[in-house]
Amino acid sequence: MATQDSTATHAGSFNLPRTLTVGAVGGGVAGMMMAMIEMAYGAFADGHTLWDAPMAIWAFVAGRDQFGVPSDHVGAIILGMGGHLANSMMLGVAFTLLMATLVKSQGVMAPLALGTMFGVAVWVVMRYLVLPLNDGTADLFAGATVSPQWLWYLAHAVFGMTLGLVYARHHTATNSAPTAA
Repeated sequence: MATQDSTATHAGSFNLPRTLTVGAVGGGVAGMMMAMIEMAYGAFADGHTLWDAPMAIWAFVAGRDQFGVPSDHVGAIILGMGGHLANSMMLGVAFTLLMATLVKSQGVMAPLALGTMFGVAVWVVMRYLVLPLNDGTADLFAGATVSPQWLWYLAHAVFGMTLGLVYARHHTATNSAPTAA
């Protein structure tokens, strides 16, 4: 006789500890994918640096003086990367919990599409609700100081796509695992 996990719902397909772990790991991976896009732009675009995006993240928290010549702002770069990773992991957990509780779809297309929409929605909320809260640094993200708007949308879409793919992989692996009878 099989026992059902106390964290399981809808036919035993939801394991809370595993879902939280997958969300955190998926968010970290998705955040790295997003950061690679922003940092690659900085590395190859005239007048920008590889480190503009992480510096801007920390400048939003600690003030505009944390953004500038990278060699003068190593701490801001490290803290910006850490903050981005932490935010990405929290958003990954939120996405995975939403998917696990609301979407019963099998396959890759639904998580991929919903993940993409989630990523773009995150940018819209950041751009129009969160960033205006700090007038001193909103221009780093709202203008082209770090990167153009289309790139922020693209990077967040890739963030969401990656979340969707990680969730689909987790969901497929969970549902195809043999069960004890």
